[in-house]
Amino acid sequence: MEILIIGGILVAIMVVASTKIKKSAAAAFKPETIETEEFSIEKPDGFLYPLRDVPDFPFEAYSKQYGERSTRNIWQARVRLRIFEDTNLKKFSAELADGPETIDSEKNLDDLPEGQSGIIIRSSKSENDVDYKVLRKVVESNNRKIYELKTTLIESSSEEYTNRICEMMRSFLVK
Repeated sequence: MEILIIGGILVAIMVVASTKIKKSAAAAFKPETIETEEFSIEKPDGFLYPLRDVPDFPFEAYSKQYGERSTRNIWQARVRLRIFEDTNLKKFSAELADGPETIDSEKNLDDLPEGQSGIIIRSSKSENDVDYKVLRKVVESNNRKIYELKTTLIESSSEEYTNRICEMMRSFLVK
């Protein structure tokens, strides 16, 4: 009899712990605003912003879902912010055009604060037989820095994420 009581208590504890873990994991994929001294951005629903002691990028997020079949180890969408110093928008854009990606479109931004300029670049690439769409918001600040918010999407799932990515790019502000 005591074994049944102890077993029942143990199962109840496991159910409560499992529920709390699931709620915590689901909350990590909810929208949130990330703000630093240099920028602010609103992470959309369905993306995780990993917290690390030493981050690889000033900001990064990735989708909850992975690709299918041959891309099952690749996130459907991945966002990274990189900051380049002592460069300008014209030089950055020229280097990108000379790279391995095919530039599909480029649009100048006219809604940035004074002293900043920027562009939205849409491109595509293939890597290891996987086709990707790449969306970038590139902002040149008055302190001679380039902020590149780059999103890489598996082409087959790009339609699912494009609206959320565009909203996130609109929310990205360099201070």
